[in-house]
Amino acid sequence: MAATTQHATGRRFVFIDLYRSVVILLMLEGHTVRALLDTNLQQSVLFRFHEFFHGLSAPAFLFGAGLTFVVSTRNRWVEYHHWGPPLAKRVARLVLILALGMAIHLPYFSIRKIISNGSEADFLQLFECDVLHCIGLGLLALHGIVFFFRSEERFYGLVLAVVAGACFLTPLVWDIDVAQHVPVFITQLLNSLHGSPFPLFPYIGFLFAGVIVSWEFMIAQQRNSTGRFMRRLAMLGGGLIAVGLISDALPLQVYPVYNFWYTSPSYFFIRTGSLFLLCSIAWHVADRWQPSNKLFVVAGQESLFIYVVHLPLLYGSVINPVQNLTTFLGPHQQVGATVGITALVVAIMILLALGWNYVKRKHFNQYRLLQLILGGWFLVELFTRDN
Repeated sequence: MAATTQHATGRRFVFIDLYRSVVILLMLEGHTVRALLDTNLQQSVLFRFHEFFHGLSAPAFLFGAGLTFVVSTRNRWVEYHHWGPPLAKRVARLVLILALGMAIHLPYFSIRKIISNGSEADFLQLFECDVLHCIGLGLLALHGIVFFFRSEERFYGLVLAVVAGACFLTPLVWDIDVAQHVPVFITQLLNSLHGSPFPLFPYIGFLFAGVIVSWEFMIAQQRNSTGRFMRRLAMLGGGLIAVGLISDALPLQVYPVYNFWYTSPSYFFIRTGSLFLLCSIAWHVADRWQPSNKLFVVAGQESLFIYVVHLPLLYGSVINPVQNLTTFLGPHQQVGATVGITALVVAIMILLALGWNYVKRKHFNQYRLLQLILGGWFLVELFTRDN
């Protein structure tokens, strides 16, 4: 997610930005509809059908982060075997992503108040694990594997083992409440029993699955067989969906507690297969259509920016918890109004992303200065406020 595909020349890497653009727009649509659509309409069968597709956005986001990891790492593989400027720069970016994840979940805009008055619920909120935590920790873990194991075969095997572990161990991990035995930040990483929206189990598996696909894609590219690989990826995706549906229908009880929508390996197969299909479709579209207009890929290139900015717009933030669309409009809108507002939110986010991308490309020094000013102001306020 923190990486881009700009270092890869030619059309064969445009599909990653196109894929991520589709994912980020799907996320914006889903969040806006869920926040504003009338609660009575949210009980309908059509809305539950919508929720299945919206439920793919977080796994797809993580899968995209895995795709970019190999693209941005494999050509500099040896440089990441030891500590130096390239690895230090990459680690600093990932720590920033983790810091952004924590900032989004701050219960108060004051470190002093959190320390002196924070309740158990406040600390559970502060350490909730979401998409940014999965990305930051997942990519740090991947760099740890590269750093310590170095061998590409061991790297591939360990990544594949993590995917399998996330798939098959999630029902067991979610069945254990470890809050009384480990620190709260570890509790929140493991499962959703205390409110984490996207804990490492099973969501880290989608990120590592993206790494596997990207790795195989790079090998196929070297062999000039990317088209064949993408066709096989689509077939594998369809096969995983079929396996997920069939395994759920079988009258077998493997785990003590079975929850299809949250922990089941069957649903993991279905979602992973769907991501394989989406990835393959994005490649074929980019290969045939070649979207040269920045409008079609900028959302993917600036996915982190859009993710962070749209949250306070929709839900508010610790800095300004009142003035947001959910407070102003609430879940009371009919379908037509919801569609219109969603289109407006998407348009605003794309325009902001275009502006942010332009400043980054054309005025990089000013872009860095703006980052430092905003980050410095936030930290000063956070550490000096009393409440």
